[in-house]
Amino acid sequence: MIVDFRSYTLNPGQLLSFFNMYAAEGWPIQAKHLGKCIGYYQADIGVLNRIYHLWEYKDIADREQRRAAMAADPAWSAYLAKTGHLFQNQENRILKPAPFWPIMPTVSNPVGVVDLRMYTARTGKLAEFLKVYETVGLPIQSKHLGRCVGFYQSDIGAQSQIVHMWAYEDVADRQRRRMAMAADPGFQTYLAAATPLRQFMENAVITPTPFWEPRI
Repeated sequence: MIVDFRSYTLNPGQLLSFFNMYAAEGWPIQAKHLGKCIGYYQADIGVLNRIYHLWEYKDIADREQRRAAMAADPAWSAYLAKTGHLFQNQENRILKPAPFWPIMPTVSNPVGVVDLRMYTARTGKLAEFLKVYETVGLPIQSKHLGRCVGFYQSDIGAQSQIVHMWAYEDVADRQRRRMAMAADPGFQTYLAAATPLRQFMENAVITPTPFWEPRI
């Protein structure tokens, strides 16, 4: 399995126009051709006017076949003609599951917000980081944070990266859970082992878009 992880930034003031057109025209076409959308979000805290969407495929060949069929659909070309001017930039990367994904959730609260976190490991240290995380960090985060909705590593695009997503009821729920985790001595032990292996970290708080219902 692979995931096509896409982030698009719209021009200021164009987010609502895009959502209206996409929900009416773009979403039905992509759902028809691409199949399984495992996440479609908009930024709440982070880079504004940005959307994130994730599409799951069997493999690269499956992705290419499905996207080629979509590109050949006249309805898709008509939709693109209406929306292309709305974007500042678009980027994507191909991800594959981390060795320990999927992760069994420990809570069942509604998905109100998602903490999207992207870490870059030091060159040659990704495998070591993932091992440290699986053995030391994952048990602690699963205990305190509750529901991981995706944990992936880079395959095509930026290298030595992981992308992980944690769902919360709301921003206050996120804050409470992360504070409890930070106070856990075991988490400090994990940080001491993992921090030297990481080169760069960033995150965004994102929310599900109106036309996509979390099925997680």
